[in-house]
Amino acid sequence: MLLQLNNNREAVNSLRHSGYGDADFEVTKKPLWFQDNFAKSHPFPNKKALVRTDNNQGIAVVSDRYKALQFPTMIDKSRDMIERCNLDATGVTEQIQVSPNSGMCLVNYTLPAKEYKTPDGDTGCVTVMALSSHDGKWKFELSIGFRQSACLNGQIFAKNPANIYQSRHNATLDIDRAINLLGKTANVIEDEIELWHDWHGQEVSNAEVLKTIEDTVGEVNDGKNKNFLYILNKFVHHYAPTMGKNKWALYNALTDWSTHAPTRSKNKITLTFNKDRAEKVQKTLQDNFIVAQAA
Repeated sequence: MLLQLNNNREAVNSLRHSGYGDADFEVTKKPLWFQDNFAKSHPFPNKKALVRTDNNQGIAVVSDRYKALQFPTMIDKSRDMIERCNLDATGVTEQIQVSPNSGMCLVNYTLPAKEYKTPDGDTGCVTVMALSSHDGKWKFELSIGFRQSACLNGQIFAKNPANIYQSRHNATLDIDRAINLLGKTANVIEDEIELWHDWHGQEVSNAEVLKTIEDTVGEVNDGKNKNFLYILNKFVHHYAPTMGKNKWALYNALTDWSTHAPTRSKNKITLTFNKDRAEKVQKTLQDNFIVAQAA
């Protein structure tokens, strides 16, 4: 364990030396004022302007209760967690993304040292995601995930919540508690892979496939819904022929959609829109896969 900790420390130190990229700034709250009809200024009650301290760029209007989580702090804490976790962090990579308005930050970590086999013979590794926003788009969130090597799908956990910690930006936000929770989740990976192997042996009917996709995209199939057709085509023409007509193939068609399907979203952060899709897929897994299996 001591050797692993030393290896993790060495791997994470290389991340620390790289800095914070576009997230290298802090924000502060400043009074918000408005002018009445006589050009007299008044403070806006219970609201503050959130601005960058380095260039005075305005980011958002927030309440007095808003608790800013500085992006460098989130990144520092995430690195600390990966250093102390019970997973091998050798070779860890870090991708930091910040939206053009400085309001959102997404950090993805990939831990390639330990590979896990999936039911179809592919391999994958653990991923960790940290995200937060100053503009109200996102709560603070830490989650653990899995990425397959061959297709690069972001696998979504069903048996255990991928969302290890989530909090609004107020007095309840406790990033240290989040880091401690996430650092103890190595066994989550084994549990999920066991579940995926079970799904590989469970055949699905045409009716089950159609209903699962409808539940995921939130619309009844009319032959025109692009999201529905994307998932169905991936299942019929790609995953079912190679993996079999089973839940594992259907699961991969769903995660393919949440990871790779095109979107018209203008947000420059990768996975912003896909995060919404991933939440829809996770709900489907809980409602259609886990419940059905338990029954």
